[in-house]
Amino acid sequence: MAITFLRLQEYLDKIAQKANLDANNSLHGLFWQTTFAEFVAGDVPNKRCAGAPVPIIDKIDPTKSAFCQILQQGWCAMPQMPKTGPFVSDSNYSITLADGTVVTGQQILSDIHAWLAAGSPENG
Repeated sequence: MAITFLRLQEYLDKIAQKANLDANNSLHGLFWQTTFAEFVAGDVPNKRCAGAPVPIIDKIDPTKSAFCQILQQGWCAMPQMPKTGPFVSDSNYSITLADGTVVTGQQILSDIHAWLAAGSPENG
């Protein structure tokens, strides 16, 4: 079963909290702190690729959604996020969720990819 949208938000919050730079000060801000409907239909604020807005969820191939790809590597001439790290793809990366669960970076990426592949369900 895919993760829920709330779990995705918690992952992204924890990644942002662990980052070397404050995501609140980035051009895209904490774009995931919105409603489910706005998230799946929206664009990443203030980001463009080849002159076009960047959808949060890629409508053609959700597994290629920019926010997921950029956590793994650079994307569309943008550096891997969070800028300056630490990176989810680092071998020793992990976060601790509110319930005390420790989740590795590889599990985060796997869960996000599975969520996208499942059609980005709100409730998993």
